[in-house]
Amino acid sequence: MSLHSYRVIGTESKKEETVYVEIEDTPQECQHCSSPNLVSKGPYQRRARHLDTFGPPSRLVIETRRWECRDCRWSFVPETPEFRPWRRSTEPWRECIYRDHHEGICASALARLRDLGSASVGRIFAEFTSRKASERQSLECPRILGIDEHRVHGGMPFATTFCDLRNHRIFDLVPGRSEPELRGFLAALKGREKVQVICMDLSSPYRALARRWFPHARIVADRFHVIRSLQHHFLGRDALVTMWRFTKNNGITEGFHRKMKLIQRRAYGFRNFYNYRLRVIAQCG
Repeated sequence: MSLHSYRVIGTESKKEETVYVEIEDTPQECQHCSSPNLVSKGPYQRRARHLDTFGPPSRLVIETRRWECRDCRWSFVPETPEFRPWRRSTEPWRECIYRDHHEGICASALARLRDLGSASVGRIFAEFTSRKASERQSLECPRILGIDEHRVHGGMPFATTFCDLRNHRIFDLVPGRSEPELRGFLAALKGREKVQVICMDLSSPYRALARRWFPHARIVADRFHVIRSLQHHFLGRDALVTMWRFTKNNGITEGFHRKMKLIQRRAYGFRNFYNYRLRVIAQCG
């Protein structure tokens, strides 16, 4: 059952497996004023869906108590591990829904298998992808960075991809491709002064952006764009020379762009960039 901090007190098997549990620890102080003067106000029961047990679905019935503080008269129910407030399912069960949808099971099929609505599948997936995306705010910029642009859709023509070339994953996705559009993201980016190598094409706006926001990084010209540029003229000679000294290239970022196109086709497009960014980070990050 993979439940910690709970003690099983009984089971019942019908169409689904019902497991009765209680919290091992009792509260020692008031959640409002931290007073140890607590008195029980009676039993409290909470039900939630949980992971399947050898086939049949399971449901947890958590037996706990409501407590009242004698000093501040605050009443509360102790926090239940593996639960979030106002939820009727456990975190392991919700994470299982997220993983199944992430691995390719469509929302309608998953909703039939798990006996819930397609909208609930979408909300659970959005919740976990939002958590994953929020982790990017505390991460430092990769030391070896790939920067490239790609087209999203007609309403938002271009987006800039920041790729971690060392670990082969997408670091972040930002709408726009000009410096004014990217300035807010770059100003808040942690560890950009530690970036050592940037792989990018030879466009003048991106070169100027890299020199300003990544002062200690060497700019490496992407081989694909270099060969195409050599057919017309010689530009960015320093970046061309650096290209032959470093083995890193932007092929990883270009490969992720191909996967991003498949994500868009599979979703039949995205109405806003935020949902698109969450899906890309979930599947490519």
